Amino acid sequence: MTEPARLPAFFDRVGAVNPFLDNRINGPSPADVDAPGVHHAAFARLTELAVEAHAAGRAVGAVLWGEAGIGKSHVLSRLGRWAEPDNACFVYLHNLQAAPQQLPRSLLNAVVSLLTLGRRDRFHAAPLFKLVHAALLEATQRAEGTYAWSEIESAYHALVDRWAQQAGAATLDRTVYDVLFAFYRSAQRSAKGKEDGGAAALAVRGLSGGGLAAEEARLLGLPPARHREDAVALEDAQQIKQVLVALTRLADCQGRPFVLAFDQVDNLDAEQFGALARFLEALLDSAANLLVVTTGIQATLMHWREEGVVQKSAWDRLAQFELLLQRLNSAQAEQLVRGRLDDFLAPFGAVEEVAPLRQADDLFPLGRAWHERFLRDKIDVRSRDVLNWAREGWRQEQLQLREKGGPAWLEGWAERRSRPGTEIGGEEDQVVIDRAVEEALARKRVELEAPGALPVDADRLAGVLYRLLRQCDQAGHLYGVLDVERLSAPDNAPPPPYNLSVTLQVAGEGPGPGVEQHLGALVLTQESRISVTNYLRRACEAAQPPDRFVLVTDERVGLRLGEKGREYLEELRHGKAGRFQRVELKVAEMIELECLQEVGKAGDVFVELPPGQTRALRPGEAIASHHRRGRYLASRALRELLGVGAAQKPVAEPEAVAPGGEV
Repeated sequence: MTEPARLPAFFDRVGAVNPFLDNRINGPSPADVDAPGVHHAAFARLTELAVEAHAAGRAVGAVLWGEAGIGKSHVLSRLGRWAEPDNACFVYLHNLQAAPQQLPRSLLNAVVSLLTLGRRDRFHAAPLFKLVHAALLEATQRAEGTYAWSEIESAYHALVDRWAQQAGAATLDRTVYDVLFAFYRSAQRSAKGKEDGGAAALAVRGLSGGGLAAEEARLLGLPPARHREDAVALEDAQQIKQVLVALTRLADCQGRPFVLAFDQVDNLDAEQFGALARFLEALLDSAANLLVVTTGIQATLMHWREEGVVQKSAWDRLAQFELLLQRLNSAQAEQLVRGRLDDFLAPFGAVEEVAPLRQADDLFPLGRAWHERFLRDKIDVRSRDVLNWAREGWRQEQLQLREKGGPAWLEGWAERRSRPGTEIGGEEDQVVIDRAVEEALARKRVELEAPGALPVDADRLAGVLYRLLRQCDQAGHLYGVLDVERLSAPDNAPPPPYNLSVTLQVAGEGPGPGVEQHLGALVLTQESRISVTNYLRRACEAAQPPDRFVLVTDERVGLRLGEKGREYLEELRHGKAGRFQRVELKVAEMIELECLQEVGKAGDVFVELPPGQTRALRPGEAIASHHRRGRYLASRALRELLGVGAAQKPVAEPEAVAPGGEV
């Protein structure tokens, strides 16, 4: 006899949770429900390439492509689960938002953030610590015993010497390996309570491409900066590449390949992808024990290749192996659905009222009638379409459950599901779109809340703000944005006094269209006091100060100020670069900004419009939903950038929002 509480728990679970809500992967997770028979050949080939790259000591590039919603991210997620804990060192990268010239540094920052789990201390449990530990074991020939730090360091230097000989004509930056050793020693001593671990935190900052003051650099044994007033930092793509090459060598000491997986690169701008491809070509030419997997929509990547966005030599290295994903047949689609149903229903296998229905219909509670409606006449389908259809079918069951109550719903299920013609729909299109966008935002939040997924990165944050302000710019006079420009410096030139230049139309003293106001925004997340001081000095010395100056900082870092930096900040507060405002963002606020700009892109959100016909939202539709729901003005950072009066402006009706435009 089933306990009375079990059946009510089943009803509660069905009514509250839709197992098909996620129609896309937001990064590898052990909790992902997989269907091993779907795209098995592509997955198996990727694992073979990773093993071959390690065995042969070479670098391999592979492109995994197909149409939108075909299952590329699912394959990467499966690859990530295969990698852990012992098969590969797997780093998943998505949404690298940086100016093209800053992409290598942003990439490095993201990699180090993931390998340190986004931590600022207690590094001894992070993957990066384990990578260096493996190198020290190899340096000491894995001989058990207790060693003095001087003995370990000597053996480690001998190992680096051997690597330098193996590199031959290729350069090996010993400084990188010295910083890695300093990181390990400090983290280890901190774990034993023998020091505070400050050197490990400095090493992570240096390895991430951040600036170090002279005394901080000396603590790590680094040479001084070229100019006395500058911070010590990785200065070019060559040095950044050397850190990644070193990581592949450390992974080799673990007996594992190093896998860099770039998901959905078609979301980048063409210039960004071109810069990324050039850097990855150089990395593949220099590294060993490396597999670089690039995924994207085939049509976009082919267009970029044909238009010369990516050079032929770079494409040949990135796409040395091309893996094209095909649509699913009906049996594979059914396997995809059944996998999620099995996972969802596993806790209720002993409920006697549920078990017979599950045995009679292996797609319960969707049912064979659902299969007949959506899959019977389909030759091939996309993974995302199948999950969308299943999600809507489940939602219909939830509506019936709430309307009839659990026992009546279950009693009438068999009869009702024998009639496959049940229509789905009835909601207004805007309501359907808004709900789909909200669901996509929720999924994106989960992805970015993972440890290390949102590194401290000024260029990335500036890029996100730029894209969102452009979306406001394209909304007519809704927010008063007339123009948005992202400023960058030519090669080997100092940075501009601010990252973003925004022209706003604000209310004047009397009637009329108002007056133009020029706003400059500077995003500062640097941890080096020297770097912060130099940025503030340039803002004070701007030849044409804006009317308003907004300083955006990250709460995880704050504003690192020395004596001179405090003087410059006081000058800014007193209007040296226009009316001053400072906005220090919490992590949750930055996640919301990232979600807004990411979900606004094309191809990321799917809806059934009209019912039974799934299509991707166009960029303008997702953005219009943001406008409708007031999501831009819900952000404190955007309210400050748009001006105080923006919060009082009415949100436009959907018809007033441009249907397309650059995202």
